[in-house]
This record gives sequence, C-alpha cells and structure tokens, in this order.
Amino acid sequence: MLLKTMLNQNHLLLLLGLAGFFISDISMTTSAVSTSTTAGTPISTGAAQIDSTCPGGVGLFGTSYTIVGDRSNYTGFVWVRPSDDRNVVICNPSCSPVEGYKATNDTPSALTIESVEKIDAGTWSIVDAKDPGVFVDVCKLTVAKTPECTVSSDGATDALDLDTTLLLTVNVTDYYCSELTGLSLITGAVLETLKVNHNVSHITSDVINQTVSINLSSLGDVRVRFMCDDTSYNLSCRGVQRLLKSPPQCNISSDTGTNALELGTNLTLTMDLRGYYCSQQAGFDLTTGSVTDVLLQNQTTNNITDTVQHHSFNVTSDRFGDVSVIFRCDSSSKPLTCGGVSKLTAATTTTTPGSTETSTNNSNSSMQTSSPSPSPSPSPSPSPSEGSTTPKSTTSTTESSPTDLTLGLAIVGLPVFICVLALIVIACIYQMKRLKNIGK
Repeated sequence: MLLKTMLNQNHLLLLLGLAGFFISDISMTTSAVSTSTTAGTPISTGAAQIDSTCPGGVGLFGTSYTIVGDRSNYTGFVWVRPSDDRNVVICNPSCSPVEGYKATNDTPSALTIESVEKIDAGTWSIVDAKDPGVFVDVCKLTVAKTPECTVSSDGATDALDLDTTLLLTVNVTDYYCSELTGLSLITGAVLETLKVNHNVSHITSDVINQTVSINLSSLGDVRVRFMCDDTSYNLSCRGVQRLLKSPPQCNISSDTGTNALELGTNLTLTMDLRGYYCSQQAGFDLTTGSVTDVLLQNQTTNNITDTVQHHSFNVTSDRFGDVSVIFRCDSSSKPLTCGGVSKLTAATTTTTPGSTETSTNNSNSSMQTSSPSPSPSPSPSPSPSEGSTTPKSTTSTTESSPTDLTLGLAIVGLPVFICVLALIVIACIYQMKRLKNIGK
C-alpha cells in the first residue's frame, strides 16, 4: 500500500512538472514573436496647395471662395465680376445678393462665391455706387481644376536594375487653369517636365509618354505635379505609385543541422543580405514556421547596402516549417528568394511491432525482445494513421491454449499408458502363477 501511494505521488509531481514546462514554453514563444508593422502614411487623392501669391489666390472649380477687399470710404459700393463687368452684389447701404454670390457691408467687405466657375477668373473690383467711374481693384482670382491622373509602365516597377530605362505613360484628365499651366512627373527626387507654360481655354486631358533613367535618385514615390500660375499641386495617381530597385540577394545559414531538431535546441540563423536600397526606410523580417521576428527596421540607406544579421532562439514546435525573409521598403513588402536553410524540421520517433525503435536522421538505435518459440507469420505493419495510437508492449510471449495442451498430453501419454497396462497384465499373470505354485 505504501509503495502504491509513493507511485501515485510521483506520477502527480511528474504531471505538474510537465504542465509547468508547457506553460513556460508557450510564454517564451509568445515573447519571442515580434512582428513589426510599419503603418503606411495615407496617400491623399486630392491636391495640396503649395504656394499662393494673391489674397484671392486660386479658386478651385465647384468650391466656395471668399475675397476680402477694401471698400475705401464709399457709402455705397458694388462688387463687379471681371469677366463680363457684371454687378453681382450691391451694398447701399444693405447688400443685395444675386444667385451664387453674397457680400458683407463691413470694412473691409467680404465677397463669397458659392461655387467657383471659369467666369469668375480675373481681377475683381469694388465700384463706388454713386460714381461708377471710380473703382478699386481688389484681387486677381485664378480659377483652376486639378486633374485626375494614372501612371502606367512598360515593365515591372518593383525590381528595377540601375542604369536601365523605363517608359512611363502619364494620363492626365480634366485639368484647367485660367493662367499659364504646366505638368511635371516626379520619380523619387527627380523632376521631369511634361508640359510647361501653356494656355488651356477649356477643361483639357493629355496622355504623355516619358522615359525615365533608373538610378538611385529616381527610385521612390511617383507623383504628377500640376502647376497653375504660381501655385503647384502634387497629385498621387492611380497605377504606378513607386519605383523600387531589384530585391536584395539573400542566403541563410545555421550553426547546427536543421533537418532533425529537438525541442529546446538553441539555434542561430545567419542572414547574409546584399545589394538592397530604399529611398526612405528599409527593414527585414524573418519567419520560421508560424513565428515572425524583426531583423532590421527603419533603416535609412544613402547607397546600395549589404548587411549580415544573426538571430538566435530556442526551438519550439511553432518554429518548425518554412524559413523565409521579407524585405520592407517604405510601405511595401516583398518576399525574398533565399539560398541555404529553407526549412526547420523536427526529429522523428517511430515504433514498429515486436520492437522498440527510435530513429533520427543522424542516428538509429533498435532494441527487440521476443520469445524463443517460433512465431506465426508476421502481422502487417500499421498504417500512418495507426502510428498515432498508444504503442503495444514490445515483449511477446507465446502460450499454448488448453485444447492444444490436452491434445499434446493425449499424443505423448498413449504409449506410456499401453506400457503400464502391459506391465500390470504381466504382474497379474506372474502373481497368479505364484499363488498356484503355493497351493500345490
């Protein structure tokens, strides 16, 4: 009873120890997983005003716009539209608006154009209501419509080799400027002029082909710049949005074999990464099985760069599987084709009937126990699905069944029985003769 109690206690301690190891292993694996996600800056599809030289500035098609002007010392005044000299608002003393326009009888006065159109372009003025020949120029309003744009190419733009050329096709649709206008293509830090200082009398579209020389300066974001008078707008277009150099070369090595790894093994992988460049920030991620670790992040490169990265970890079950490296440049990610180590594989254990055998790729050992009696023909090997069941005892004992035992005794004992019976008969005959002689 005491021995049974001690065994039960030992079993309980063994189970508790295994549970603690399992929990600590999960915690360690969770802390080892460090995926880095670089949040990309949202790219606006609208336009951003860079420069303005006039208090009126540039009014965009279909938007509301307000001009503020000095009414001088006029008791009554009129806002006059430049394109057709129309009196749009009369303030004498209260302001009487017309459709699409309103003003304030303040000093200075503010004129609001509810929806800017081509007809609103030009120099607005305030006229004395009592003397129309007396006026004050307020501001020259430039009217513009920023275009939509699409950029396409004659080849891949995410694996470019230096000292080559790339043909980009820029499709610019529905643009207008009441003054001189221009279009430029920006690739990385390089500005290419597409159209400069030309007039358009109506809303216009253009398709322009531009050949780009690929060098470090031309790698990076692709944008179209729309210029209207002295104001510029950098536009983010559909289609090609950045030019990237061809991906770096990659090779992965390890400090030990990776084809038969035991759990808990300390493994160091070395990544040799050559010939990478990113116009903004570069980074690398290493994935082993289902675990992703950050090797390098937010690195600024001024030239083509090489690096060697070492990464050590304890082998856990979720590390088994494919090994890969991701190259991150700005907001894009690209998987690399690496040489060397491509997979981490666990050491395997197999059990065959009638024997206990543990096999790995590095060593094989076998131990077999069987009874001396000839065994029947071998049973078929278990299928892969049967291999996951609890292994049976490796020691086999051959026992005769009761029927076989009886039959054997019957076959062996028959001659003995006949001999004994014959001896009894002989003894009886001898005794009878002896008694007969005594009677005589």
